[in-house]
Amino acid sequence: MNGTAGSHAIVVHVRKVDGEGALPTFSYTGREGQVACSVGNKVYIFGGVEQGQGNEPKESNELIVFDLATSKWSQPRIAGILPPPRSAASLVAVGTKLYLFGGLSHMSGWFDDLFVFDTITNSWSIPDTEGNRPRARDKLQAVAIDSNIYYFGGFGPKTDEAEAADLDGEDDDDDEADIPEAHDQDAAEFGWFNDLYVLDTVNLKWSQPMQMNLGVPTERAAHGMCAIGRNLVIFGGRDIEDRQNDLHIFNVDTRKWMTDLQVGGKVPAPRSFHTLTAAGNKAVLFGGRGRDDKHFDTFDVFDIDLKEWVPVTIEGDKPAARGLHCAVAVGDSLFLFGGSGDFSPEIMQCQTFFTDAYLVKL
Repeated sequence: MNGTAGSHAIVVHVRKVDGEGALPTFSYTGREGQVACSVGNKVYIFGGVEQGQGNEPKESNELIVFDLATSKWSQPRIAGILPPPRSAASLVAVGTKLYLFGGLSHMSGWFDDLFVFDTITNSWSIPDTEGNRPRARDKLQAVAIDSNIYYFGGFGPKTDEAEAADLDGEDDDDDEADIPEAHDQDAAEFGWFNDLYVLDTVNLKWSQPMQMNLGVPTERAAHGMCAIGRNLVIFGGRDIEDRQNDLHIFNVDTRKWMTDLQVGGKVPAPRSFHTLTAAGNKAVLFGGRGRDDKHFDTFDVFDIDLKEWVPVTIEGDKPAARGLHCAVAVGDSLFLFGGSGDFSPEIMQCQTFFTDAYLVKL
């Protein structure tokens, strides 16, 4: 499909949150790999790897809240069983409950646990579930459609040695080849995933629907995913070859990947650690780390009806280049927060960590 972008240009309005809402009033260090979701006007942000820990990453299990109605931060008093600290997990809201799954701790390894946070009582719990859950992993993506949560991809230990990816000595944050041998999970065979799982939050039952056709994306992690209507939209991420810029659409009713997808417009550069957030019939891409390890500071918009990347004009405050941030839809806005930038290949870490927040409107 040839881009007809001139007649479909999108203006993206970006406003930095300032004043009383610019920073949490409580102690909160910059971090990367935190996860977020929204309930009503409130954004809930959990976990991440804290800044300033040198070569010893320190994951967090803090939960903080930003209220768009008041532009104020809060740190609720938490009850129940707290999840262990972690980064690069998944956090999805269904109704007034938040569902936390997976993630990584450099001390404990990968997680395959499920925690539920009740935003009414401000309490964590561990639900009893049926069915086979996904293997332990981080850098997965998850979204809700109705009362079901869909999980795709990620990176972690693979039980079957024959399924384990040959990491080729790769030393990169998209995989975890630099994890010490002490983690020793499942014989330390690691790899990417392209499996799809569903959690029915009404019956608390896991299932793995058969993907009915070819066209399944390659195994990958640190990709972007959002839900538009009855479709999962996936862009980019890191697979066994490199960072990618392919786009895939999965219909949850037909259980088929769109195989005849012809994407128009100017396709964004390959990347991982970006965000892809739904805004009506559009998916908003921001940031990420490219194949040259440089971060992006650009917004790109994919129109699912046109099957086209449409040109974007930015008005307002432009965020610095970053990845491992979080972005979530809240009402008619997107809330973008935190992340890291200035990746150093020498120490294999980012050197700048952000605690700034932005409101984005199309």
